[in-house]
Amino acid sequence: MALVAFSLGAGFLPIGPIAPLLIAHYNINNATAGFLTSIYFLVHIPLAIPASLVVNRIGLKASITLGALLGSVSLLSFLAIDSFALLLATRAISSLGFILMFPATGPLFMQWFPSKEIPLINGALVLAASLGVAFTNFLIAPLSNIFGWEVALSGVGGLALLSAITWIFFGPSSRAPIVPTNLPSIQRFREILTSRNTLLIAAADACASGLLIVSLAWLPTLYHQVHGISLAETGVLMGTMSVSGSIGLVLATLLTAATRKRRPFIITAGSVIGFAGLAAILVGNLTALYVIVAVLGVMCWLYLPALLTIPMELYRNDPDRVTMVLGVLLTSSSVIGAFAPAVAGAIADLTGSLIPGILIFVVVSWGLAIAGILLPETGIKRA
Repeated sequence: MALVAFSLGAGFLPIGPIAPLLIAHYNINNATAGFLTSIYFLVHIPLAIPASLVVNRIGLKASITLGALLGSVSLLSFLAIDSFALLLATRAISSLGFILMFPATGPLFMQWFPSKEIPLINGALVLAASLGVAFTNFLIAPLSNIFGWEVALSGVGGLALLSAITWIFFGPSSRAPIVPTNLPSIQRFREILTSRNTLLIAAADACASGLLIVSLAWLPTLYHQVHGISLAETGVLMGTMSVSGSIGLVLATLLTAATRKRRPFIITAGSVIGFAGLAAILVGNLTALYVIVAVLGVMCWLYLPALLTIPMELYRNDPDRVTMVLGVLLTSSSVIGAFAPAVAGAIADLTGSLIPGILIFVVVSWGLAIAGILLPETGIKRA
């Protein structure tokens, strides 16, 4: 499972460090290049919630297997050397893999692990995905310079194919099928979509995800164009952000399990994230930038183990509902993820600077703290 998460994380946001190469190769503007990141999330908007229903029908192991196989479609990136549309299509199809894998993890973990271990398992899964993001951020630019960007992106797809094969042979099956609720589908969706807690969970992740995605998509270009930092160096900066996020994940996972609290991690991350994002676009000193992106990385991942655990604790006896809540969370994050890079790119085309567009999502990111304040504390209190 960790290998699947790692490989899908590797294919999540590989475009940022090589965006200037793609812009030059296809002779496109910033807004168009932003769609290579946005398309990954555009696909999620109409399909994330329906995908949660597919998970309930075909089973957990089959959903994860199909997700990993779809994620490997980027293996065909080498065929897109003369077709921007084909490259866009490989990104779109690969994104389907994530929306089949992600909702299945909640019920699978609820079946296989005791409730007190769920925060640790959630943290481990997100950590694997974060390391995948870091892996491509560190290596995609150097590999593109050596072999070409099309070969580098194809290699990411090959990793997903390897994870799918591994999961097919060694992945455990779920112990029992998800038992569907007796409520009619429309009534069930209305209940979930209008739930205050569901909306807060979804909004919390969307607010943080917007800044993370815009940062990974456009900070490398900003640093390259404004500060003259090489693409390889900007890739290391973004890799540093992802690695720092991984360290924050480990710390948050251990502390969440030890303290049995959820909201403090969400509120802390939400309070600091905007200030770190603001510094990341205003500071030009390279040494200072390494510290800033490290802090930003920690804050962008610190809240996730706690946030993903909340629906599993709110609805301990209703894994079907957990699946759909995670589907709503994925949809809301995908809405902002789909439009954030393109919006920031379009504003850059209009103003001549990437800073105004990124600044919008810096402000939005503080919504994470507001959601954390309003969410209930679901952690188990010590006796």
